[in-house]
Amino acid sequence: MESCIYIGIDFGTTFSGVAWALSRQPNNIKVVTKWRARGAYNSDDAKTPTEIVYAPKARFSNSRSVLSWGYDIDPSQQPLKYFKLCLEDERHLAPDLQKSEQLETARRMLSAQGITAVDAAADYLGELWKATLATLERELGMSAVKGLPFRVVVTVPAMWSDAAKSRTLEAATKAGIAAKRMCGDTTLDLIPEPEAAALATLASFRGRPNVLPNDVITVCDCGGGTVDITSYKIENPDPVTIKESVGNDGKMCGGIFVDIEFQNFVRGRVKNRWNKLSPELIRKIMNDEWENGIKRTFDGDGRDFSITLPAEASESKMFHGRKTSVLPLKGKTVESIFNPVLGKIRGLVHDQVQQIQTKEGKLPKCIMLVGGFGRCSYLYTELKEVFGPKGVFKPKCIDVLQTAGEEPWTAICRGAVIRAMSGQGFGNAGGVTVTTRVSKRNYGLAFYQPFIAGYHLPEDREFIVSEGDYMANNQMRWYLRKDMDIATQNPVTMGFYKLLQSSHEIKDGHLSATILVSEVNNAPNRKTGYVTELCEIKIRLDTPYHRLPTHTNNVGRECRKISYEIEMTCSGGLIRFAAIVNGVRQPPQNVEASFM
Repeated sequence: MESCIYIGIDFGTTFSGVAWALSRQPNNIKVVTKWRARGAYNSDDAKTPTEIVYAPKARFSNSRSVLSWGYDIDPSQQPLKYFKLCLEDERHLAPDLQKSEQLETARRMLSAQGITAVDAAADYLGELWKATLATLERELGMSAVKGLPFRVVVTVPAMWSDAAKSRTLEAATKAGIAAKRMCGDTTLDLIPEPEAAALATLASFRGRPNVLPNDVITVCDCGGGTVDITSYKIENPDPVTIKESVGNDGKMCGGIFVDIEFQNFVRGRVKNRWNKLSPELIRKIMNDEWENGIKRTFDGDGRDFSITLPAEASESKMFHGRKTSVLPLKGKTVESIFNPVLGKIRGLVHDQVQQIQTKEGKLPKCIMLVGGFGRCSYLYTELKEVFGPKGVFKPKCIDVLQTAGEEPWTAICRGAVIRAMSGQGFGNAGGVTVTTRVSKRNYGLAFYQPFIAGYHLPEDREFIVSEGDYMANNQMRWYLRKDMDIATQNPVTMGFYKLLQSSHEIKDGHLSATILVSEVNNAPNRKTGYVTELCEIKIRLDTPYHRLPTHTNNVGRECRKISYEIEMTCSGGLIRFAAIVNGVRQPPQNVEASFM
């Protein structure tokens, strides 16, 4: 077994973290906690803010440089944040998020800087990576770090589109994480956030007497921007082997949306005076009064609170000469701030539980809360009430589990380390192995077949010269169906052929095929409005045209035939493709996927 360093990166919307382990000590997973910071405040946290500040550009220069990031940002600076959400296509975002002030600000700052979300993510991940390498060198020594290959896994929301996941991988690559090293190539992969959390947290279930085969565990990963929910069925409790029970689900309803509700509430109370507050004062209110105060401690027990505001936020003359004013906050008001977001989370969990009940014939054994927002006391109280003995499934109930301390917050980066180990012979190093996943959608290809009058639609009838006959175009062949179990390492193979009459039909020496998807349960047999493009696969053809096999069509005309297969592997968080052309497997560099 090779010696290497496993590294897991939790690239979050609001906070990011890193964990690592040596291959010779796979059960000793460490979390990076020493961050560059202004003063000592928060420098030893398990995560650092996903925020970045760029240096002013020199005149007539298009180059950019990072001035500060994370905890090192000065309070007087306005950082770029929430840029991770800009990696997702706008059409996949909720309408209220598309129009949110926070996302508009992120887009505006990206535009002003003249960069894309991928650029910003790459710049941030680059700084995070440099801090990680510094930590490794501090603990292991420079020679050890330079002499050991890296096996890196970056986390992504399970609900994200394949295009957004692909952009995350592109950003990580641009950040230099997979840069060439003398000691060997760095491997770089993705993993869905709830699966990473499951790998880290379900290890504690090993050997428990009340955990039995076929029990279902629901993992609810509540982060800053997204909430992902995935359920796993226990195949073997010791060592823990699991499979996805039902397809994962998610929404943009993480902790930042509660922050938005709070900010809108305060803005409504102080009215136009809010606009007179400096960005530094607003951040102080959000951090001191809300994030590190009410938001963390509120649990719905009826307590009242108060918010200390700068005097500029008060119109009362009694505050003239003072530096602060106090805004009282009733417990019911705090509930109303949380409830719009918690309602969406309750709905996500309820839908998942109902799907499990339909498929498995029983309720999940428990719901595990992980992620930064997963530590919220009020979220735990609400879910316990909804799914407890007096809840919606009474008299049956589902346990809601919330681990104290930093474990829920660091579960995702620790789980990413375990995922990195699984491909290197340490599948049980963390105590958990995932055997199968559930397909979220239908995957297939459009093709043509001999036209049959009365069976095919007239508008699909088309004469194909290379075939020498009328064919039915726009027909669909689905190779992977929605909700189908997928073995984690076994590829899905899509086979087809192409007839060529001229070498000019091979554009730039490449073959191309478009992978299509459908979200509906019963995918159509034709290419309709329910079918959309996922990506275009380009395969470089090394065989000269004149050496391709010949084929004679129905009218005796000779042409060239290319038979090829595309293999799709759903490994970790990203779909990967391979190709076989005329029986010969193509090298990875000959196959390129461009997501739509």
